Amino acid sequence: MKPALPWWSGTVIYQLIVRSYSDGNGDGIGDFKGLAARLPYLRWLGVKTLWLTPVYPSPLRDGGYDITDFKGIHPDLGDLASFHRFLTAAHGQGMRVILDLVLNHTSDLHPWFQRARWAPKGSPERDVYVWSDDPQRYSDAPVLFRHFESSNWEWDSVAEQYYLHRFLRHQPDLNYNNPWVQDTMLDVVDFWLDRGVDGFRLDAVPFLFEAEGTRCEGLPETHAFLKRLRARVDAHGRDVLLLGEAIQPVEEAAPYLADDELHGAFNFVLTAQLFASIASGNTSQLRACLDEAQEAVKGPRWALPLRNHDELWLGDGHLISAEVIQTIRVGLQQGQGHWLNWGINRRLAPLLNGDPRSNRLLHGLLYSLPGMPCLYYGDELGMGDWPGLRDRDPNRTPMAWTPARNGGFSTAPDPLLVLPPITAPGYDYRVVNVEVQKQLPGSLLNWHRRMLTCRRLLPALRHGDLRLLPSSHPGVLVYVRSTEAMTVLVAANVTAAGASLGLDLSEWEGQRTREVMWGCEFPLAGPNWFVNLPPYGFNWWLIGELAPDAAPDS
Repeated sequence: MKPALPWWSGTVIYQLIVRSYSDGNGDGIGDFKGLAARLPYLRWLGVKTLWLTPVYPSPLRDGGYDITDFKGIHPDLGDLASFHRFLTAAHGQGMRVILDLVLNHTSDLHPWFQRARWAPKGSPERDVYVWSDDPQRYSDAPVLFRHFESSNWEWDSVAEQYYLHRFLRHQPDLNYNNPWVQDTMLDVVDFWLDRGVDGFRLDAVPFLFEAEGTRCEGLPETHAFLKRLRARVDAHGRDVLLLGEAIQPVEEAAPYLADDELHGAFNFVLTAQLFASIASGNTSQLRACLDEAQEAVKGPRWALPLRNHDELWLGDGHLISAEVIQTIRVGLQQGQGHWLNWGINRRLAPLLNGDPRSNRLLHGLLYSLPGMPCLYYGDELGMGDWPGLRDRDPNRTPMAWTPARNGGFSTAPDPLLVLPPITAPGYDYRVVNVEVQKQLPGSLLNWHRRMLTCRRLLPALRHGDLRLLPSSHPGVLVYVRSTEAMTVLVAANVTAAGASLGLDLSEWEGQRTREVMWGCEFPLAGPNWFVNLPPYGFNWWLIGELAPDAAPDS
């Protein structure tokens, strides 16, 4: 008998911001009461795993990633009791919940930092953070938020020293060379696991340790700590997902997926190459990226995002080449001119120039490639953004539920809303919302639901092997996902023109082929099987008959 797969194998991850999702008490801010009331919708949609961005106490200068208490709930969202009620309800709906765990830094208002800056040099309190008399230390480490920060160091007039911040200046880096820091953050993990959470998305995981002459990313000491973290999690005796955010090339991200380290990691290179394929109408680099990812790490261990709360990181040439960056910038012009590293504060639909065809195509690829597809809240509707808002708030606006005032997000007066609902042309919440799209059979929302249903019914798309097939058309990607019991053929046209090509399916000669979405019969498989795809078109075909053990997810 084959060993049971962990619950996250091939799971679809739905990321949401609690304060922007649903307001349950009418104060204008989303909370756990409101989120719990929306769980039936999420079950109807077909997602199985919920990823919550930080829910901890915070001054909210960086969307909650500036934390003042790792073991609490921000009072805007509720308290530990309301979190427990939500978690129990989610588990009752058959869903798993993972929390954002910010390992790298705290808020500068955290009691640890306030004690550190007032404590004398060399004291245990000061040693909780990374300090220096010289702001040129670790000079090879790039400034990540270079549109806002000119240095990784900030002078503190009270401490009379510089402190390290790889992110924003109000987020001082913890000192992981201090055993107390490591032990305390492991205690944080225990705290939330004891309360029943199912895993963690580990924020900014490469940046825990520093060393001169390096980029201060993914150092051996970081991997050693992550092995400690994995052992701590395993000691709880249940399947807990550790999902790492490592914005690095595949060869640098793959080591995080060692058998005794993390269970999954985001493949941001693939995200960029998906956008580049749409922008260029060519799949050659996308094919190479898929080969590289599968060669580096076998199995569905890559998390596959198109967008999330901030990432479309084109970076400084380290993640992807300058040519790929330029391809995306030229091909997706509406994303240009917006903050930090291009596109980081935009939603998916506007980035794709508002084209629903390319939107569906990219999600169709995401749902049929090996890994854990990630769906950002509102992208199932094609929600827009507000580029004029502060920082990364443009893509963190309230979820649109109904055509009613505030999109059904809250009954509060407009000035009290956490952020204004979208009223931009083409994305107005009175049209782009759950209630309206549920009633339209051809809506993007109903399309996502059908796709997720098909994925649930086809184990090959969740757990199967990937094999790229030859394609005579440079703009068409062709591959099969297969288990012993099932084979699914996928063909995707990334161009704005129709594409026709022949495929050699002689390996399955004479077997039945059926289009998955609607069950349409196609000619029997053979050496001259013909495919005709519309602009940005794609299809999934089931080849052959199902074996008895080809069971869907429960």
